[in-house]
Amino acid sequence: MKLSISFKNLNAAIELMEPKKKGDFNLEFVETSIEKLDLELAKGKDVELKDVDVDSGLLSYKGRQVLLYIKDHGSVVQNVIRKPETGNKFHVADCSKLKSMRSEGRFERYVVINDTSGEFPISGASYYGGHQEEGKAKLKICKFCLGQLNYQGYSSGNDRHAIFDGFDMAEFFSTYSSFFPHLPSRQAETAETGYSEDWSKVSSHYRVDKIFTCEQCNVSLKAHRHLLHVHHINGVKSDNRPKNLKALCIDCHSKEPLHSHMAVSHTERQLINKLRSEQSLLEDLGNWQSLFDYADPGVHGVLHACKHSHLRMPEINHFVTDRFGDFSARLELAWPDVKFGVAISEHDIEDARESGWEAVTVNDFLLNYRTQANYLRA
Repeated sequence: MKLSISFKNLNAAIELMEPKKKGDFNLEFVETSIEKLDLELAKGKDVELKDVDVDSGLLSYKGRQVLLYIKDHGSVVQNVIRKPETGNKFHVADCSKLKSMRSEGRFERYVVINDTSGEFPISGASYYGGHQEEGKAKLKICKFCLGQLNYQGYSSGNDRHAIFDGFDMAEFFSTYSSFFPHLPSRQAETAETGYSEDWSKVSSHYRVDKIFTCEQCNVSLKAHRHLLHVHHINGVKSDNRPKNLKALCIDCHSKEPLHSHMAVSHTERQLINKLRSEQSLLEDLGNWQSLFDYADPGVHGVLHACKHSHLRMPEINHFVTDRFGDFSARLELAWPDVKFGVAISEHDIEDARESGWEAVTVNDFLLNYRTQANYLRA
């Protein structure tokens, strides 16, 4: 089959941007494939509990963020298909329940999965006749996991019932996208479509009109234009009226309602905050809401805990320097006066410690802040 490809719209967009130097376009065929492991995780893969990595406090399998559950529901399988809330809970973190099972040497056969649809393949032996039955059910999340992560403030004063009942799988994976290099296999499929045919031209015009500046946080992205999106305020992708459009950096865009399908990498979020720092947009953030707006969603559990425990507000995106004044590490949250900070990257934690800081992971902070954070109190 012969393919006909036109770069007309792309060239028109380049003319609008008025680059100092125009590049050349070369069309090449690059064959890609989905790794076997990703295909297995999309459907569910049998594992033993000891094979699941819990170093970050979250659950992962060979570098992929996963959910963990028991597929076999025995003789109640049909009842669970009809009433999913009666089934086994699924896990997202190394909670007290999983820790207890490991300490007791209980390594039942589990399944890891990263399908964000919320439907879990389950099985069991029929109560009548004992024959094997299979189906799908929207199982509920383990409440111990929500508490372990302090997800959306679950263990620090926010409405637990609302957080539990409103738990959204895609939103959860998006929240912690900075922790993992691989996105869930269903992530792209959940993204909404419905853009108009001239959307590329419309969005290019709009970003030029806004001088490649985010209308939410005011960060200028002239040198990183691919990180600026155009958002439809009312959610209707075909409604391109100027009053329905808003230029947003990829970080602000991902935090808009109903945008849980947007998973932003740690590198992209750090770059956005680096630019904000250089443009003096992170100075004097005087309230907790501002910290939530600018911080990586993966550390929101820490912020909820700090706010609830009346700790001092941290700085966001703090750069640690070594004894020679050179850049050493970057911390998502920091209290510079006591040289204490929280980071996502293990490399940043190690480098900060070498420079005389006490740097911890999100998981370590949440495990110990109640007893060890007196020097952070307001």
